[in-house]
Amino acid sequence: MGMAEEGRSTGGDIARYFRLGVFVILMSLLAVATFGFYFFSMDAIARLFRYEYRSLVQAGFAACVIAVIIYLLRVVVLKER
Repeated sequence: MGMAEEGRSTGGDIARYFRLGVFVILMSLLAVATFGFYFFSMDAIARLFRYEYRSLVQAGFAACVIAVIIYLLRVVVLKER
């Protein structure tokens, strides 16, 4: 009885570690993609808008990014409660 429970426990631990590893890898890729998107969009703003308006458009874009992040964090935190 003890050996069967140990086998199931070890199999469950391996699956849990595998899911955790996949989660860490995917979150790392998401972080890299997010930074890339942010910097490439800033470059696109610099190319599309005249010099006088670049700072205003970049500030607006950064404010939108911050708002979306705060909203997503609130959704995640409220979902856990």
